[in-house]
Amino acid sequence: MPKKPVFLLSSLAGLSLLAGCNSLPGADEITIKRDQHGTPHIYAESTYGLFYGYGYAIAQDRLFQLDMARRSAQGKVAEVLGEEFLPLDIRVRQHYNPHAIQAQLDVLPAADRDILAGYAAGLNQWQARVFEAPDRLMPRQFIDYGFTPKPWNEFDVAMLFIGSMINRFGDYNTELENQQLLEALEQKHGQEQARQLFDTLAPHLSDEAPNTIPVGDWSVAGREQVKQRLTAGLAPAARESDAPLLAMNAPNPGRQGTLGWDGFREAPFSNILVLGKDKTQNASAVLINGPQFGFYQPAYTYSVGLHGAGYDVVGNSPTGYAMVEFGHNGHISWGSTWGAGDNVDLFRLELNPDHPEQYLYKGKYRPLEKEQQRIRVKDSEDMVITVYRSVYGPVVEYRPEDGVAYAKQRGWAGKEVSTLMAWNKVSKAKNHRQWRDQVSHSAINVNWYYADQDGNIGYALGGHYPVRHPGQDGRLPTPGDGSADWLGLYPFDTNPQVYNPSSGYISNWNNRPAEGFPNPDQWWYSWNTIDRVLEINSRVDAVDRLTPEQAWGLMMEASLSDPNARFFLPRLAELAGNSAQPQLRQAARLLAGWDYLNKDEDRDGRYDHAAAGLFREWLSEMLQETYQPLLPDAHLSWYTATGHGNADGVVANGYNISTGTKALGAWLNRTVINTDLLSGRDGEQLQLAALGRAIDNLSQRYGPDMQDWLAPVDVLEFTHKNYIGVPQANPEEAVRTPIAMNRGTENNMTVFAGGKASAWEVAAPGQSGFIAPDGTLSPHYRDQLDDFIEFRLKPVWLEQSDVDAASEKETVLAVRR
Repeated sequence: MPKKPVFLLSSLAGLSLLAGCNSLPGADEITIKRDQHGTPHIYAESTYGLFYGYGYAIAQDRLFQLDMARRSAQGKVAEVLGEEFLPLDIRVRQHYNPHAIQAQLDVLPAADRDILAGYAAGLNQWQARVFEAPDRLMPRQFIDYGFTPKPWNEFDVAMLFIGSMINRFGDYNTELENQQLLEALEQKHGQEQARQLFDTLAPHLSDEAPNTIPVGDWSVAGREQVKQRLTAGLAPAARESDAPLLAMNAPNPGRQGTLGWDGFREAPFSNILVLGKDKTQNASAVLINGPQFGFYQPAYTYSVGLHGAGYDVVGNSPTGYAMVEFGHNGHISWGSTWGAGDNVDLFRLELNPDHPEQYLYKGKYRPLEKEQQRIRVKDSEDMVITVYRSVYGPVVEYRPEDGVAYAKQRGWAGKEVSTLMAWNKVSKAKNHRQWRDQVSHSAINVNWYYADQDGNIGYALGGHYPVRHPGQDGRLPTPGDGSADWLGLYPFDTNPQVYNPSSGYISNWNNRPAEGFPNPDQWWYSWNTIDRVLEINSRVDAVDRLTPEQAWGLMMEASLSDPNARFFLPRLAELAGNSAQPQLRQAARLLAGWDYLNKDEDRDGRYDHAAAGLFREWLSEMLQETYQPLLPDAHLSWYTATGHGNADGVVANGYNISTGTKALGAWLNRTVINTDLLSGRDGEQLQLAALGRAIDNLSQRYGPDMQDWLAPVDVLEFTHKNYIGVPQANPEEAVRTPIAMNRGTENNMTVFAGGKASAWEVAAPGQSGFIAPDGTLSPHYRDQLDDFIEFRLKPVWLEQSDVDAASEKETVLAVRR
């Protein structure tokens, strides 16, 4: 697409003026109005112009962050940061196919391509202004890291979304680790008991897990019919667990994402509450979303208003996405959380011993597709790597010395760009039917939510999910010889979804979509009877109706609650209260008097209630006592982490209930009976013994008086590294909150009342990450941090009169078509 020249007509933002000009013949006029929080509202008549203005505005605020996100998504970090990041670049390139993305872009309709082309051109135009005045406009981070930004194109813009949304949240898979765990359990306990333990720790289906859709509002029957039709007459293929195992390195000790990159620890994702007309007071519908991407400086998300070319929408999205991912358009509001459905499998390829770049498929050896790629490395020689691909997808583990390779097949492959466009176009939807149509085109495993001005609410699990060959366990690798290939994809109509649920509300904290839906395949993520979503549900169920203010307060209170406590403390306090030991009875009184909230109202750096620390200490002891006899040493840490802060008390993302805790809680509550996690030991005595050890530990740490056992608080850190562990700011820019809060990276609320929509949000630390070469910070660099800490929200304006009233700066651009 030819470049389109831009003309700066006027500015109230301190930029240069084109004196005497109000318009140019044949040019698209773009107006950017920034409110008191620095949020830009873009006004333009054409799609190209609208997204041109978006790209121009975001470049002013987030240019260094955008550049590092681009490099992270495409495996080009080592080029500017050196060989430390070479292993990451290699892994990124192994996992995605740029040619497949470009092919999708090449066939985009012109109107859709204008979204990406306009955005890229707007970025480039601001970059051109930066190079004209680098002493004022070049972000300080470029100077400190010693490089400058390069021009943008449509591919770059698309990859910001594909790399950090699809290739991150849509690509989780720990089937090799699962297989390794199962083998280790078999060596320790024998095959039968090992399988029972494996099914308890990483269940395929949890009968009593809390659901997003109320029981009876959706049925799994539609999926079962599709499965029966496609699998009729097929015999089970050989189980992959019967095949030789791939020799693995040491077990992955943490949630290091789809790339296994040790500079990164994955986030515990997002929550949401949507109230319909029968559950609200003083409103017809309320939507409160807390997308949990992790905490970063600059902020992970960026706020914007888009007005024109069929768009009239406000809200925010992760930085660089050409859309509004969380917001409203006056008619409807929408949000999302990670859905966790399993639509990615690993296929085990048997390599030809004589020609290891060939693999056995349907009785014949066929060559792996291979491509050599050059990776530039700062202060070092370039590295040329070979990337392999198979009929299933990219080869992510290539071990010719072992005669095997593993390839990833994804239900979303080939639909990355159409998924991006669905997320963009949902903001044009005016009703549930139009919203649902866009959800159906999103191929990744993300939950979508809906509310409208008439008080209707809805939910649907997005994503395209495979119908697996009979006998295949999605938790383990699949034979890649063609004998167990996917049989097709389930139609979207069979995905869990509901419109106006019988409960009157929808809540989710990444829990199960609906009864009968199978679990994820990650060893570190499962759905079980024990789930943190009950922190939300228990509060909503306790009242008939909620005002918007009450709903917001409820979600913020849940962010301070220890999500584990409610599943253990009542019984533990009862057992300890009946003990003959005075210390245990005293501990029982302490625990019974705690409301499970982790607060530090006097800001002394310690939790206000001693029970908070005592419970954490008990849980750690209890997990160790439970799993020490069951698990091999190499895997023990997988299931004994409590899910609280690290050794320094830092929480990079948020709290969840660990899989080990979920399994233990389900067993103690007797909802899991297929295996004895305690190996015949008395569960009640074990809990009391763990409490006794916790008391001893804290007595040594703080002294004998239990009232002095005020544990240091965990804190959130807005880190200078991005979603994949790559610097996107200088280290000294990182900032911490006084106390950890289990809430969204950003938090937003839309309220429909009296025939209009009102919205608020907070996206700390601030709208801008710009630091001038002389060290001067943008006024919006950190101006939302205190709001975040104090649970406050700022208004989000949609109507032009409101935008005008709040506007502090205005820029007018003209783009020649």
